[in-house]
Amino acid sequence: MIDPKLIDVFPDEHDGYPDHLAAEDTVDVLRDVCGAATRDFPEALWIEPRDWADAARDNDKHNSWGLNYLDRFTNQNPTHECTCHSFSRCFESTWNQQAGVIFPDGPKKDFRYEESSKYGSVWVSPLSVYAEANPRQWGGANVRQVMEIACRRGILPETIQPRDYGFEHAIHGTAGKGNSNQASGGWLPVSRFPTGWEKTAAKLKPEQVCFPESWEQAVCLVLNRKLVGVGRNGHAVPWAKWDHAQQVMAYPDSYNVTRYDSKRTVQSAWQGSFAILSVTAPDDWSNPAGAA
Repeated sequence: MIDPKLIDVFPDEHDGYPDHLAAEDTVDVLRDVCGAATRDFPEALWIEPRDWADAARDNDKHNSWGLNYLDRFTNQNPTHECTCHSFSRCFESTWNQQAGVIFPDGPKKDFRYEESSKYGSVWVSPLSVYAEANPRQWGGANVRQVMEIACRRGILPETIQPRDYGFEHAIHGTAGKGNSNQASGGWLPVSRFPTGWEKTAAKLKPEQVCFPESWEQAVCLVLNRKLVGVGRNGHAVPWAKWDHAQQVMAYPDSYNVTRYDSKRTVQSAWQGSFAILSVTAPDDWSNPAGAA
């Protein structure tokens, strides 16, 4: 059984997703800012609710949840970077899914999979998006800002990678504490990014994005191995695994831990959410720094 203390964990004060910014995150607005990357919810991904239990059991059997395509946690504490950390989880899961590499246990604190370096897992920098979304550093950012930036110019890789891929440009991942798999450092405005950084960021972009128009569509996306990035109750998270038996949604929180949203929270929080269906792909997955 899941520890009840890990279910519906919300900050006393927002840690990057305040109400006034959350109000701007509507399906129509997100579809507009993502431009050419916007896609309708794929009909092929719809699963009748009566079949959710079977779909969940199949993912359990094959370790094929979107969570199983993630090989690390991030740690934003004490920053307001949550929407960008959530986005980075969605991006990296989609990247690894396209590359065809599964991490059986999903992210584990202070642990590095050998497969990460072998198959070209890329760790992207939430800070590289947040620095543009909120140049003031504190106060957070909404999904609209994050998705517009990521779809327009991409996201930079972190200075810490599973191995040295030779990326021409990279910055640390967070102005927070980070961890053994996430580089931390001080606040870094866009004006101090390495010269020519746009060239590298353009290789790491969402290619196709969709926006669920019901909580059932959000669950269907997760059952189809897609992470659903969502902001709710002052904090943004990436839904990554639907536990049908306990009716909760697991997510790798940006504090080095897996937590859960209850069905009630899922039913009320899906508005303004997104799923990355595909990302720009390198010519060679083992050489992700190569030409996209």
